[in-house]
Amino acid sequence: MIRHLHPTDSPGLLQFRQSSGQGETCTLGGALRGGPGSFPAVKYAGIALSPRAWQSCWLEARRGRINGVMRAGPRSGPQAWEVEELFLHNSKPDLAMELLEQIAIPAGGAGAHRIFIRVPANSSVADQAKNAGYSAIYRETVFGSDSVTDAIGKLGMPDHSLTLRPRETSDDQSLFRLYNSTTPVEIRMKSGQTIQDWISGSERLGRRKSEWVLELENGEKGGLVQRNTTRSGHMFNLNWASEAGSELPGLVAAALANSREGKVTTAVAEFRPALSHFLVTIGFTAMAQYEVMVKPLAKTVAETSQAFAPIG
Repeated sequence: MIRHLHPTDSPGLLQFRQSSGQGETCTLGGALRGGPGSFPAVKYAGIALSPRAWQSCWLEARRGRINGVMRAGPRSGPQAWEVEELFLHNSKPDLAMELLEQIAIPAGGAGAHRIFIRVPANSSVADQAKNAGYSAIYRETVFGSDSVTDAIGKLGMPDHSLTLRPRETSDDQSLFRLYNSTTPVEIRMKSGQTIQDWISGSERLGRRKSEWVLELENGEKGGLVQRNTTRSGHMFNLNWASEAGSELPGLVAAALANSREGKVTTAVAEFRPALSHFLVTIGFTAMAQYEVMVKPLAKTVAETSQAFAPIG
């Protein structure tokens, strides 16, 4: 039976930790921090005691034994949900399909149009997700460097420094145009094609992330830099317009700015080979690959047209 996590599940969570393997899914931030880890029983015991938090957690249990635990909810808005974490009992690997399928019920009831998941490349869960109605959007590679200082040193000094400013809400329309111009149409068709879909489906690097915008001379947005520094290291995410291609070194320099010494990571989608190549030239190495997938929950209504019809 699949149900919400309850406060009385705490003892069962400790038993589940001993019989569960590595997590099956993760968020973008989770991928940049090292990917799915072992089941954090203490964290979920705390979630079970929080009335607001346990509403985002579901589990499958039979005869008092927990076989699977899932955490899911909105990405950046109600129209796009994401499976943040999924853990399975070692003897129940096929349970993933059922959990991924059932989460569509609360997601759809909350107004979501689609559910996203991120799974390690070539994972068996990807096949089960396909059976549950998910399809692949793109593959991404996580690149990392063990030292921010080394990465900055190999980057060198760009020909000129870029002037970036903090992102504002009024930038959304222009940044949406930037997204449309840099993302293949087949990906946009699966991820959502309206600005509301894009805002809701945008991924976050954490609550304390900062976002910086590069403006072109024509007033359009030439790039967006997202960055976040945590105890585990520095993370960043980049998008830039084709007109700003020559500014890539400066954008990477901005992404590394104000970071503490330590590990630095970023994820690059397969349709951004220029960034992958550039990162390798300054000492980054490929660390992991993920498949980003989506399940549609609502179909776009075809455009209506007026027509005469007989009456009576």
